Amino acid sequence: MSQTNNGYGSYGRLCSLFYDATKQYAPTAEVDFYAKFMRPGGRVLEAMSGSGRLQIPLLQRGFVVDGVDNSEIMLERCRQRCAQLGLQPKIYRQSLEDLKLPALYQTVTIAVGSFQLISNHQVALKVLQNLRTQMVQGGDLLIDFFQPDFQADLRSVREIALGAEKIIRLTTRYIIDQEQRLADAYCLYELIVNRVVQEQEEELIQVTWYSETEWQKMLCQAGFEVVKIYTETFRASGLSYILHAKVA
Repeated sequence: MSQTNNGYGSYGRLCSLFYDATKQYAPTAEVDFYAKFMRPGGRVLEAMSGSGRLQIPLLQRGFVVDGVDNSEIMLERCRQRCAQLGLQPKIYRQSLEDLKLPALYQTVTIAVGSFQLISNHQVALKVLQNLRTQMVQGGDLLIDFFQPDFQADLRSVREIALGAEKIIRLTTRYIIDQEQRLADAYCLYELIVNRVVQEQEEELIQVTWYSETEWQKMLCQAGFEVVKIYTETFRASGLSYILHAKVA
C-alpha cells in the first residue's frame, strides 16, 4: 500500500480485490461509447488505467491501448488479467504529473471520474498539459467526470463475497467541503472469514470537481478545445458526464 502523510494508504490489496469484484470490466455501453472515438491504427492511452477495467475490453476489440497508472498493485492485477486472456499491452507505472511515454496517442481516455482524484487544481492543469504533449495533432481527449450528490448519505457500508464464509466489507465515511470543492472519503476495508475480521486496510480518497466554465478554461490553458460534453448512464451510481476535447 502506498502511504500518505496522514497514515492512510491508497489502493492496497483489499482495495484491489474489492475493486475487481465490483468493477470487473466496463459495461458494453461504456466500451461502445469510447470505441466511437478510436480510429483504426490510432494508438490509445488509458490514463489512470488501474486493473484494466476499460483497457481490457478495448484490447479485446482489437484496439491498441496502452495503460498508465501510479499504483503498482493495480497494474499487477491488470498484467495478471491480461496474461489470462492472452493479451500483451504496454503498461506503464508513472504519475501523470511526471508523465513521459515513448509514444504519441490519437485518443486518451480517463474513465469513471478518476481525473477528479487529482485534488490540487494546479497539478490537474499540469497533468492536462502533460497529456497534451503525448498526443498527435487533432487527437481526442475523453474525461469522465461527475458532480457530487450533496444530499447523499454521508456513511455507507458495502459487502462483497469472495467465497464461502469469506467477504470484504467496505465502510466509507464522507466529509464534503462545498466551499473548497473537496470531498474526503475515509474508507475501511475488512477481510472477514467465518465472521471474524482477519485483515484491515484504511484508505483516504479525496476528490474535487469543476464547473463547465472551469473545465473550458483549464483545457484551453492546456492546449485543448472542448468539443462537447455528453451525458451518459453507464453506472448505477449516477450520471456520467463525458467531456470530449481535441488538441488545438
